[in-house]
Amino acid sequence: MCGISVWHVRILCDNTWEGGRGYTPDQVSKMTLDNVLMLLTDRKILKAKEGRRGKKIMPLAASVMAGKDGMIKGRAADGSEIRGKITGKSKARQLMEAEEKKKKRRKRR
Repeated sequence: MCGISVWHVRILCDNTWEGGRGYTPDQVSKMTLDNVLMLLTDRKILKAKEGRRGKKIMPLAASVMAGKDGMIKGRAADGSEIRGKITGKSKARQLMEAEEKKKKRRKRR
């Protein structure tokens, strides 16, 4: 369940005087995953002012999971393996740049 455990549900159900959110277990059971994550999000993350960068930037989960070669592994819906390089560019941008390189090589010939 995306890392949500009994501890997180307990935070939502605990009394507000004890640091909880004060929801009943029935109310929590009817919440969507988005609702639960929004209620558990730290307010410090949400206080960034518009147009200003934060002093601390959380690393992307994908860049943390990348191996020493900078490649990350995954699986497609059909079960085939996918390997991608974490370069800070979208896959679409990487493909466009690869096509440009191919065109330049063809023109040189």
